[in-house]
Amino acid sequence: FRIHEDLKRTVDLCQKAEATGVSWITVHGRSVEERHQPVHYDAIKIIKQSMSIPVVANGDIKTLKDAENVHHLTGADGIMVARGLLANPAMFAGYEETPLKCIQDWVDIALEHGTPFTCFHHHLMYMMERITSKQEKKVFNVLSSTSAVLDYLNDRYGV
Repeated sequence: FRIHEDLKRTVDLCQKAEATGVSWITVHGRSVEERHQPVHYDAIKIIKQSMSIPVVANGDIKTLKDAENVHHLTGADGIMVARGLLANPAMFAGYEETPLKCIQDWVDIALEHGTPFTCFHHHLMYMMERITSKQEKKVFNVLSSTSAVLDYLNDRYGV
C-alpha cells in the first residue's frame, strides 16, 4: 500500500485487508503523488501499531544502516528494499557498495539464462553506480552489446 493524505483512510484500508485474511502487508511511506519527498515513517509506525499482522516498511532504503533505522523508527516486522538492492545486491551481507564478486555472479547468471541485453546492462548500471567515476559511467552507459560490456568489465575490473 501507499499511504493516503488522510492517514485514517490508510489505516482503515489496511485493517480491511487484514480482516479479509491477508497474512501481511507492505506499506510505502509516500502517497501516490509524492515522489522525492521524505518518506513518512511515522505513518508506517501508526499503521504497524494498528495491525495484528506483520507490516513491512518500504521507502528510500538504500543501505543496511537505512534498513536498521527504518526498522527502529517504524517497529515494522520487515523491510522492503528496491532501488537500494539494485544498486547493491550485497547490501544485506554488510557491503557498502557492490563487490566485484557480485558483479561477476550477475554476469554469470545473466549469460546462463539468456537475459536480454537491456536488462543485463541496466542492472549492471545500477550495480556499478557507486564504484565508477562520472567519466566511466559515460562510457559504460552507452555500451550497446553484451560483448562490449564483457570486454569493458574484463579490461577495467578483471571480471
